[in-house]
Amino acid sequence: MKNKKLGFTLIELLAVIIILAIVALIATPIILDVIDDARISAGRSESNMILSGINNYCATEDMKYQLDNSYKRICTISMDVNNVKEMVNLGNATIDKITYNGSKLTELVITSNNHKFTLCPSGTFAMDDKKCDDEAAQSGNLISTLLGQYKEGNTTGLVKDSTNENIYYYAGTNEEVANNFLWYGGHQWRVLEFDTAEKTLTLITQQPLTAIHPASAVWDTQEEYESSYINKWLNDYFWNSLDSSIQSNILKSTFNVGIYTDVDEITTTQKVGLLDQTQYERAGREDSFLDIKDIFLLGNRYDSYDVRYVYGDGLLERTNISGQLGVRVVIKISDLTISGGKGTLTNSYHTVNKASNTNEVQVGEYINVPYSGSDSACGSDNMCTFRVVSKDNDSIKVVLNGLLSNTSPFGDSAVINTNYTIYIVLNNFLEGISNKYRYAGNKTFYIGDYPYGSEIGKNYEDVQDESLEASIGLPTVGEMFSCNDIDMGSEKKFVDKNVIENLNIADYYWLMNRTTSDIVLNVNNGGGANGAGQTNVTRSGVRPAIYLKLGLIFSEGEGTAQSPYILQ
Repeated sequence: MKNKKLGFTLIELLAVIIILAIVALIATPIILDVIDDARISAGRSESNMILSGINNYCATEDMKYQLDNSYKRICTISMDVNNVKEMVNLGNATIDKITYNGSKLTELVITSNNHKFTLCPSGTFAMDDKKCDDEAAQSGNLISTLLGQYKEGNTTGLVKDSTNENIYYYAGTNEEVANNFLWYGGHQWRVLEFDTAEKTLTLITQQPLTAIHPASAVWDTQEEYESSYINKWLNDYFWNSLDSSIQSNILKSTFNVGIYTDVDEITTTQKVGLLDQTQYERAGREDSFLDIKDIFLLGNRYDSYDVRYVYGDGLLERTNISGQLGVRVVIKISDLTISGGKGTLTNSYHTVNKASNTNEVQVGEYINVPYSGSDSACGSDNMCTFRVVSKDNDSIKVVLNGLLSNTSPFGDSAVINTNYTIYIVLNNFLEGISNKYRYAGNKTFYIGDYPYGSEIGKNYEDVQDESLEASIGLPTVGEMFSCNDIDMGSEKKFVDKNVIENLNIADYYWLMNRTTSDIVLNVNNGGGANGAGQTNVTRSGVRPAIYLKLGLIFSEGEGTAQSPYILQ
């Protein structure tokens, strides 16, 4: 038997070598590109984490400095690259340049994964020799876009200030001012004014965000205003609810908190504040886009006993500080690059900031959650629209953007527990939300009292002195969206009613807090909060608050009222 031929001939070996060489020539650039793309992606991620870390550190520093002016800060104009090591873990990255102007980061250059990343005004990074595209940015720049609305001699719509040619502001009715809406950082804003020289915009939230007592006594000094409940809510609770990327774009601003006849009698420099009476009057008072047919506080006092507020008919009124009224937030931001929108209520100007899962959502964003209940609580689409109230380390708290399809008495007394009548309604609703989405276990709901009238003024945090552990509850005093932000019962000028669950089911909804042993707080359709007997069912709607798991993936959506995130 002949031996079989073993091995390859020289020609065969050469053919294999040539083939391998060709494959190597083709594959090597592809592999190198894949490696470089991975480095770029890692570099961008590391740069964004460093930017976020710096902003968080500086925001915390600023709060410490406000509490103690002797606190020595790093985040000042003298900040240098060596300081960053004290603020954030740099990993393998290096800081080539950093400039801090005292209120925000203006320059940042990072080398990471063999690439250089330069911070652009839009908050994104340009890589290596590429520059921030000033021309392209200008075309999507919000101020430039808004300037296109101006016509010489305008007295309504976009108006030029007569004393400063760089200032433009809006005046007129909602019909005359219909294109200054901005969706930014989880909230719907209206542009009040902008400065073309400083490249800044002043914004006010379109909706009230909470309803609280403003103070324990009317302020007549800067110090008294700055220690008021409402200032604490604005610059503590609200400020801390914002994503760090939004915080970094908010500038300190002067707010006029003096008496209504001389609003700049007292001023305060803060990141967050309230509208003053002259701003409201400049826009046109009850004939302006700022009249939302809902009650909200101004930053001014009327006299030693009363504060100023806008009533539901748009007229200016007075109330003592025991009144629990709506709060609209005012901020000043640096100009930003918008990615789309027409500036209308249902198609606002907006920036690209899209979450892919519940870990990344911002407070205020909207989420659609599948609903399997048989009570049609969330309409024929079987999707409940919720709004993000807060976030913690293992869940997000959301509140229904509307009311359940039925009303309910509260219970046997004003001190709520999970055996109450209202918990029958709440638990039935909860059963329609799959365990796939719900946080497993109970969470803390604050149920302390929040009196008014006889006990003038009370801190919104005082309700935390009592709590209830449950898997579902109601909104709590001082929380985000514990107010008439859903247009109950009548036409408002601040919301797209098509996105509200059961718009006209009731004129009131229950909170978890009482005023006395037999009176429960509820939010009314006028924009404030008052008390009702716990057995009252005539107009008492139910607005459930639940917790969702972290890590839930969104299949689509942008987090806005018109395009909520949708859970898979």
